[in-house]
Amino acid sequence: MFKRSPYVLLIVAACIWGGNFVAGKALVAQIPPLTLAAIRWGLAFVCLLPFCGKQVWLLRREWAKSWKMLVFLSLTGVAGFNTLTYAAVQFTGSINASLMNSATPILVVILAAAIMKERFAWPALPGIVISMLGVFWIIGRGSLHALLTLSFNQGDLLMLLAILCWALYSVGMKRAAGRFPSTPFLLAQVTVALIVLIPLSALELAVKAPSINASPGLVAGLVYIGLFASLIAFLSWNRAIELAGPQRCAGFLNLIPLFSAIFATSFTGESLHMYHGIGAVLIVAGVYVTNAAVKRYQAQGSGRLPLEVNLNGSSRN
Repeated sequence: MFKRSPYVLLIVAACIWGGNFVAGKALVAQIPPLTLAAIRWGLAFVCLLPFCGKQVWLLRREWAKSWKMLVFLSLTGVAGFNTLTYAAVQFTGSINASLMNSATPILVVILAAAIMKERFAWPALPGIVISMLGVFWIIGRGSLHALLTLSFNQGDLLMLLAILCWALYSVGMKRAAGRFPSTPFLLAQVTVALIVLIPLSALELAVKAPSINASPGLVAGLVYIGLFASLIAFLSWNRAIELAGPQRCAGFLNLIPLFSAIFATSFTGESLHMYHGIGAVLIVAGVYVTNAAVKRYQAQGSGRLPLEVNLNGSSRN
């Protein structure tokens, strides 16, 4: 039934990705960010290898021809986004991080116009401004003084860098779309990311060895981010796009901060504040205003726009 119901698959994916922010915040208290990202993708690598390792090997010449693209995608989307997210939640709340992540589609639209030289939809500018106001309202904790004095939390700034990495990844994935089968392509990216992450995590551990308590909760958390957040959510989302199309799926990304808030308040004691609600309304409203403007712009035949990247390059936390 799940394989035939895109909406169930979309809710499953959003729920898992929402929980990833909370699990990451709990895990990073014991395992530093680079090491946590290496463990997460190491587990994903072990799970993927038996199913598509042979395909990856058979495509080795194609990977070699496209090595620049492969390295770029691996560093931005797999290694960069996840490491920066785990680093961010050391200093900021998982609710803050997930809400800010909702603004990713706005950055995708901007970067696709700047990098891919696609015509920018100027009617979408008000929506972009509204969403970015929501992001900065959350960063400033609802304080105009904090915004004017640029007094921001370190974790929120790291999360902005993480969002930038994912936006770059989404734009890169649009260029790579259709060139390789999706699951072997993911395994190839994970492999390259691990080549970078493993030595960096070894250096991280050598500089400051953490005191890790190998409890059942820690193991469960690692399994969650390595299996569920890295594979099951990705596969559920991709299958839903096949069944329903990207435009019908895009709105479900806004469920990620909702689930993150539910898990954070239920299990970690984080609190919801008024600035969260105001920021969330501004971000979501801005995304929808932008999407509506882009659709109208496309309907008028004014040019090809980067909205498709927004919808296909979903946050895959």
